[in-house]
Amino acid sequence: MNNFNQFIAEFNSLHKAMQKITGKEDDFGSLFHEMKETHSVIRRYKNQIDVARELRNLLVHNQTEAYNFAEPSNEFIKELKAIRIKLEKPETVSIFKKQVMTLDCNDSLTDALSLVKKYQVTQYPVFEDREFKGILSDNGITNWLSIVIVDEIVDLSEVKIADVLDKDEEFSSYIIVKNNLPLYEVEKKMLQRINERGHSNLVVLITPLGRLTKKEDIIGIITPWDMPHIVKHL
Repeated sequence: MNNFNQFIAEFNSLHKAMQKITGKEDDFGSLFHEMKETHSVIRRYKNQIDVARELRNLLVHNQTEAYNFAEPSNEFIKELKAIRIKLEKPETVSIFKKQVMTLDCNDSLTDALSLVKKYQVTQYPVFEDREFKGILSDNGITNWLSIVIVDEIVDLSEVKIADVLDKDEEFSSYIIVKNNLPLYEVEKKMLQRINERGHSNLVVLITPLGRLTKKEDIIGIITPWDMPHIVKHL
């Protein structure tokens, strides 16, 4: 198979992958116009895909003349194939699986601060017995301290996580996702929630089934600091 045929075959495979994702039988141009605004992978590689679209039209409609000066290179065909594979077999949030440290509502604030200092982790899922109660963040702690220290001297060892968590609700947010969710979907969810809340103090909790009923369900976590890592794998 020469480069012309390889390119057309790969282009058609990319088109089919886009149709499958959208559930539409539209032409390539229509799908590309839509997905470059809504799909992270297409958006990231939109320039390469647009070049492929124009080259395909040139080769198909002016095959004899175009092939003399516009033969697709092996490298470009490989790049197009790589984009198609990212659509068909996307990376999932499972790459962020890790042991996640949690806190209990009855833990003291000094316990939380010790963990922040030791591990440089600033967002912790909080439980009361086995029930998930929310996310404790460094922003929430700072906000709580700014409120109480104005009025009194506080012994932080006497302060419970539950006391601080109430002040953290407006400053932190979380999403619970299943461990096979594609990264491009979680990026979309994160950006949507950040836009809704007006801040980036957001965590994604990864669970086997996309629900959280006990602390053992949490098998991974994603924070805004991981966003460059997400983009890298799109």
